Amino acid sequence: MEKRDARLLQSPPASQEGKWNVLELESQSYKKIHSKICEFIALTNHSTLSTREIQQRLQQCQKRYGKHFAIHLVASLQQSDVAEREAIVWLLTQLHDQETIPLLQQLAHHHQQPRAIRLSASLALAGLGQTPEMLTNKRPRLYAIS
Repeated sequence: MEKRDARLLQSPPASQEGKWNVLELESQSYKKIHSKICEFIALTNHSTLSTREIQQRLQQCQKRYGKHFAIHLVASLQQSDVAEREAIVWLLTQLHDQETIPLLQQLAHHHQQPRAIRLSASLALAGLGQTPEMLTNKRPRLYAIS
């Protein structure tokens, strides 16, 4: 199996130049998305950019990578570092992508996940106004997350 996988990621022979391997493309795309998410976490923690500028950059990444960006951002909540999780919650709130809501709900209710991760997912849902309490009230209360 290892030999087969290694061959899939090797450069194509001269007769197949210009053709890309699906696994190779997915790997490159994943690395780029992961790099962007790390960049956003760093910007969140150590930047002088305004919230609006970060929102614009998030939207640009959303347009470039599509739903995969939001999916990887939600998956990044499974960090052991508290500061990184807080930054990701804030980024998810700023991105405000409706496709993240079912993923966050699933993560928040997955009892095999550590409590801190479930709480972070719940906090992101609250930031998006998607908690059961906020959905049942006619006038939702909005809270600031710092």
